[in-house]
Amino acid sequence: MRVTTIGAAAALLLATMAPGVAQAQAPMMLGDWSGFYIGGNVGGAGGTSKVTGGGLTTGSFNVHGPIGGGTLGFNWQINPAWVIGLEGDADASGIGGSAGACIVAVTCHVSNSWQGTVRGRIGWLTMPNAMLFVTGGAAFGDINLDGGAPTAHIGDTNVGWTAGAGLEYMFAPQWSVKVEYRHVDLGSVTGTCPATTCGVATSVKTTFSDDAGLLGFNYHFNAPPPPPPAPAAMPAPPPAAPKVFIVFFDWDKDVVTPEGEQIIQQAADAYKAGAPVQLQVTGYTDRSGSPGYNQRLSERRANNVAKALAALGVPQNQMVVSGRGENDNRVPTAPGVREPQNRRVEIVAP
Repeated sequence: MRVTTIGAAAALLLATMAPGVAQAQAPMMLGDWSGFYIGGNVGGAGGTSKVTGGGLTTGSFNVHGPIGGGTLGFNWQINPAWVIGLEGDADASGIGGSAGACIVAVTCHVSNSWQGTVRGRIGWLTMPNAMLFVTGGAAFGDINLDGGAPTAHIGDTNVGWTAGAGLEYMFAPQWSVKVEYRHVDLGSVTGTCPATTCGVATSVKTTFSDDAGLLGFNYHFNAPPPPPPAPAAMPAPPPAAPKVFIVFFDWDKDVVTPEGEQIIQQAADAYKAGAPVQLQVTGYTDRSGSPGYNQRLSERRANNVAKALAALGVPQNQMVVSGRGENDNRVPTAPGVREPQNRRVEIVAP
């Protein structure tokens, strides 16, 4: 196979683009490659033709011209890395070439006015939206030979073969662009060259092949991927745990100890450092006395702590002072037990 300048340029374009695409990052999350697609392509082709027989003096000569048309295909994405498919296209062609051919110096012109292919494709996904592929299958098209006289024409529709490779890039959901190199060989036609063309009425054989570089766009009918889920709303931060300061008392006493004074100082400092809140100042006793006596003792303890807080700058109207007696024991006990953990005042800042 003779690779023409156009075919080599297409191959060079593929080689240049592939590494860059493979290293690029996908601009968006795109859908599955599976499904039907339709598109179009345009490009140029060049190749060779050969006319033999009938006393001709010309052998092979070059043909070239534009080519373009439509595409229809179907893909199956068999796993995250591989795609197989079927593709067909029909293209108008302006490929042709001329050369002096006959003994009587008649110019012979070979041309191709249309081409079509039915091909299989195998693609490798270098990234989710970029596919390198190879393709091959049957090719169809006409081969025309025209001589110097109006009646000097040979034409026929041939079936041949095609093979190629390309790169397809999905740049948006359901849209892709591709560059492709494709070789087409339509074989040959044989017919009678009229006497006005080559001096004598005789049989001639014409061959035709070309190498095309194509640029195409495809629209994919597969459903686009669903949009990514909206980010979940951040849950509201949990409310801050209340600050609790505990002042412990000796048995049957309501006098604040030096250790208790330090705790009260910490509570007052915390109140001044934060937003104004109402402090809960609640006194408790153990279960060693009578319920009535314990209730009164718990209230005296709470009031003494409240006075100490007020002396440290906590407004009296920002405190709710109460006593709970022997209720709500910190350490549950039987009646009559002297439990130090239960002889206390709790200062709670919500």
